[in-house]
Amino acid sequence: MHNVHQQNTDIIDLRELFNVLKKRKKIIYILTSLVTLCVIIYAFFLAKPVYDVRAMIEIGKMDAGTKDETPLDNLGDVKQKLLYLYGVNSKKEREYPRVKSITIPKKSKSIFSITVEGRNNESAISHIDKVVHKLESNYAQKIKTYIDTQKKLIALTQHDITVTQKNLNDIQETLKGYNKKILNITEKDAALAGLYAIQISQNQSRLQEMQSLISKLTTKKFNLELSIAPLRITQTHVIGNVEVLDKPIKPKKALIVIVSFITSLMLSIFLAFLLEFIGGFKEENN
Repeated sequence: MHNVHQQNTDIIDLRELFNVLKKRKKIIYILTSLVTLCVIIYAFFLAKPVYDVRAMIEIGKMDAGTKDETPLDNLGDVKQKLLYLYGVNSKKEREYPRVKSITIPKKSKSIFSITVEGRNNESAISHIDKVVHKLESNYAQKIKTYIDTQKKLIALTQHDITVTQKNLNDIQETLKGYNKKILNITEKDAALAGLYAIQISQNQSRLQEMQSLISKLTTKKFNLELSIAPLRITQTHVIGNVEVLDKPIKPKKALIVIVSFITSLMLSIFLAFLLEFIGGFKEENN
């Protein structure tokens, strides 16, 4: 009997709840419809769209394409500088376009990904270009210093080549002199001929050393000149094409409308029960 009574009580309570909702249905309909309509107007007509644009950026390098290639900066340092410079982690409200995130692919030493939010794709792409240009400007002095240093080494190497070439020419002239003397030596001067032969042998050894040194210096100069060639110094640049989306990522109109409808419905139901409670409380006091 107790279970039957409990079930009857539950049924009565549910009926009372539905009666309250039926009694206050106008408030529920009006409030839910009004809030949902306002949200629809905002989402579809008033809310400004936000677009996401993503690009892969490669930090400039020196001696690019060789085993000794060196990025112009540490990638982790670059990330931290950009995060601070563009206030990515700041709690302050930032204007569009703005840097949304910066990530470094695993094991990457010179490439990072940057995502920029903008009111349109064009402004976001322009903002990425500004980031790249700023990086280029920051590293311009570093590249200039590197090129100037290499040019000084080239000049010193050229000086060594010139001095060595002069010494080589002097040795060649000395050898010519000894060869002429040998041709004029008679049989009686055999001892002198042997002395000249020793001198010729020594100078020929020196000549070979000078020729080998000039070859090494020439190779060194070539490598130094190659190190500052345009192909060996790469500027910071965007890799490939910037990724753009045809549709904005914000606002998510359908989601906003659905959430607002459910929320307003729950609030209106709560308001209906609250009004019923207040009304019942006043009747009891009267």
